[in-house]
Amino acid sequence: MSVKEDLALAHLTGRGIEFGALNNPLLLDKTRATAVFADRLTKVQALEIFPELQDIADAIVEPDILVDFNDLASLNTLAPQRFDFLIANHFIEHLVNPIQFLEGCSQILPAGGILFLTVPDKEHTFDRNRKLTTNAHLWRDYRRGTSKISRSHLKDFLQNKEVVDIPHPEVIKFFKKNGIPISYYDGNRLPLNPFKRNRLYNFHRERSIHVHVWNRASFDDFLGWINEKLDLRFRVVPTHEPEDVIGEMIYVLQKH
Repeated sequence: MSVKEDLALAHLTGRGIEFGALNNPLLLDKTRATAVFADRLTKVQALEIFPELQDIADAIVEPDILVDFNDLASLNTLAPQRFDFLIANHFIEHLVNPIQFLEGCSQILPAGGILFLTVPDKEHTFDRNRKLTTNAHLWRDYRRGTSKISRSHLKDFLQNKEVVDIPHPEVIKFFKKNGIPISYYDGNRLPLNPFKRNRLYNFHRERSIHVHVWNRASFDDFLGWINEKLDLRFRVVPTHEPEDVIGEMIYVLQKH
């Protein structure tokens, strides 16, 4: 059993909600905890946008609630329901406005509630060549109420992520069907044709890229900074040594 699963079994009790579980919902102690699932897409819609997941379609969970996590009003529709915990595994990096999301989580949770948050360490992913997201950048997007992935975010992701030489066969079929040039995979080169480039951008905008990237030091800094700046009232529950987990950061955040 992984450190993440051990922590979930130890700290999550009552009724909760998991965001963006897709095919990998977090293991819970069913004698002490139950969870519903929220996502922005139905299972059918997810399989259309992520054709490479057809082989594991049976493992994808059907969301109980549809939420646009980049829209604060949509996120706040969860507030009237009582949740003892929220789960966001490898989720926040996909959001255009992470600060708005954390603010919404603080508003949804009662005192004593838990936000179980895991974030990929960019040094161990296909984002390793990308620049770290700064707090100033995140604050600017928050102040502007940004809710849509910008072309600059898409360009950064497409040009600087680790090169994939051979895409999944189902993705190739999808590209051909929708007139998206496969040549993009030759070294992350963006199409010169503006219409083809726009189709590529829209494809990845729908799939929800890693909009932001952090390593452990930068996310620790971001979390402490925004928690104090907006008085989110989260405290990090001491759980494990950082070196116990490679590739992701795990946070058990309790609202006080």
